[in-house]
Amino acid sequence: MFRPLSPSSQLLWQSLVHARAFVLRAVIWAALRQCAFLAMPWVLGRAIDAGVKRGSVAVVAGYAGAFVLIAIVEYIGIRGWQLWTTLADAHTGAMLRTRLLRAVLAIDTDTMHRRAGSFGDLTTRATRDTDAITGWVHGLTAWVVIALTGVVLVPAIGGLDPLLLVVAALTVPVLLVVNRLFPPLFSRRAEELSTAHSRRSSTAEELLSALPSLRGVGADRWMVERHHAHSAQVTGHTMRLASVSSVWEATASVVPLLAVATGLLAGGHAVIDGRITVGALTTFVLWMGTVSLAVNVVIARLGDRTEARVAAVRIADVLALAPESGSGASVEVPRGALRVEALTVNRPGRSPIGPLELTAVPGEWVVLTGATGSGKSTLLRAIAGLVPASGTVKIADVSMAGLCSDDVFRTVGFVPEGPLLLHGTVTENLLLGGDRTEADIERAARAAGLDLALAGLTDGHDTQVGERGGALSGGQRQLVTLARTLLRDCPVLLLDDVTSALDAGTEAQVLERLRGATADRVVVFATHSPAVRAMADREVVLHDGHIDRGSLHV
Repeated sequence: MFRPLSPSSQLLWQSLVHARAFVLRAVIWAALRQCAFLAMPWVLGRAIDAGVKRGSVAVVAGYAGAFVLIAIVEYIGIRGWQLWTTLADAHTGAMLRTRLLRAVLAIDTDTMHRRAGSFGDLTTRATRDTDAITGWVHGLTAWVVIALTGVVLVPAIGGLDPLLLVVAALTVPVLLVVNRLFPPLFSRRAEELSTAHSRRSSTAEELLSALPSLRGVGADRWMVERHHAHSAQVTGHTMRLASVSSVWEATASVVPLLAVATGLLAGGHAVIDGRITVGALTTFVLWMGTVSLAVNVVIARLGDRTEARVAAVRIADVLALAPESGSGASVEVPRGALRVEALTVNRPGRSPIGPLELTAVPGEWVVLTGATGSGKSTLLRAIAGLVPASGTVKIADVSMAGLCSDDVFRTVGFVPEGPLLLHGTVTENLLLGGDRTEADIERAARAAGLDLALAGLTDGHDTQVGERGGALSGGQRQLVTLARTLLRDCPVLLLDDVTSALDAGTEAQVLERLRGATADRVVVFATHSPAVRAMADREVVLHDGHIDRGSLHV
C-alpha cells in the first residue's frame, strides 16, 4: 500500500500539476538545447581529427559551419526553455498566492493570530516561501536535462575508451555519499533562516504600523534596535546556510575535476598507445566539463528541493487552517431577518462572551453596548465569522456556517473600529471591493456622510490618503471605510464604533443619512455613542461578557 502524501508534498505535487503544460513545453526545448550542447564537443573532436590533423581548410570550414548551426539550435533551445520555465514560475506563484489569500480571508482572526502567526510572517510565506517553491518548479526541467546527459554520455564516453568511462563512473558513489550527508543539515539551516525572516518581517510590520505612536512615547528607538537584533539573526542564519551550501557545492564540484585530471592522465596514455585520437581526448575533456556542470546543477536542484519542502510545510500550515466551505456552489443570500441563536465566544483563561440571542428584520438598528472590554466588538466579529464561536447565525433562514468566504463577504459588511486604508486615493480605496459606477460611488459617499468629511479638501475623492490613511483624520478614515462597505450593498451591516472619531454635529448628520440608506438592511452597532443608542430600535447591554436585555427605543 502507498503511504498518503503529507500536506506539504501534496502542495508541491499540486504546484507541478498546475504548471505541467508549461513544464512539458520547457522540457522539449531544454532537451533540444542539451542535445546541441552535447554535440559540440563531438563536432570539435571530429574537426581536430578530420581537419586540423590533416591540414584541410575545407574540412575545417565545414565543421565550423556545422558548429555554427549547432550553436543556433542551442540558442533557440535556451530561448524556449527559459520562456516556458518563466511562465511556469509565474503561474505557480500566482496560484500559491491566490490560495494563501483565500485561506487568510477564510480564517477567523482569532485563529489567524494564534496559529498562523503575525502578518509579517504571512508576508514571508507569500513572498520568500512562495518563491522557494516557484524556484523548485523552475528547476524541475534541469532533471530531464541531467538525465539526457547521462543517457548520451555513458555510451558516448564508453565508445571512446572503456577506461575513460570507468574514470567518469567512479565519481558517482562519491557524489552519492556527499549528497546523502549534506541535505539534512541544509534543510535545518534553511528552516532556521525562514523562521528568522518571519520574525524580522513581523518586527518591520509592527514598526511601520505603530511608528507615530511609538515616537509619541519615545519607544521608536527600542523598536529599531529590536529590528536590528532580528536582522542580525537573519544575517547569522544566512551565513550558516551559506557555509553549509558552500562546503556542499565545493566538495561535490571538485570530484568531477579530479576525474578530469585522472582522465587526462589515462587518456594521454590511450593517445600514445593509439587507442584514441587527440580529437577524442579533447571531446572527453569537454564532456567531463559537462559532467562537472551537471553535478553543480544537481547540487543546486537538491538545495531547491530542500528549500521548497521547508516552504511547502509553512504554506500548507496556513492552508490547513482555512475551514472547508459548505458546498462549492455560490449561494445568493436574499435580504431578510438576521437570527442569532446561542452565539457564544469561548476565550482561553477568561469567561465566555454570550450567549447572544437576537432577531432583527431589515430596517432595524440594534446596538451592542457596555463597558470597555465587555465583549461588544468580539460578538460583532463572531456574527461576521471572524472569531470562533458556537451557536448559529442565519440571514433569511440561510445559515452562515454553510457559506463560503466569498458569499459571507457579499452578505455581511463589517466595518472595524480601526479602519484600514491602503496607499492611493479615496476613490481607489472605495473601489477595493470591486468596480462601481460614479453614481454608485456618489450615492454611497453621501449616505456615509463622506462628502461632509472631504468638504475642506481641494482634491475631494482624488485626495491621496497616505500610508495606511495617515493623511486623513480618524473621522475621515472611518467614513471612507463606511462608504466602501455601503458600496457592497450587503443585506447585513456590522458597524464597530464607526462614528467614535466624529464631532457631535457631523455624527448626527451621518446617522440621519445612514438611517435612510439602510431601510432595507439589518444594522448592528457596537458603540458607546449616545447618539447611536438614541436612534437604535433595540439595545443589548453587556456586563463582563454576559447579556442583559435592553430596552426598545420608540
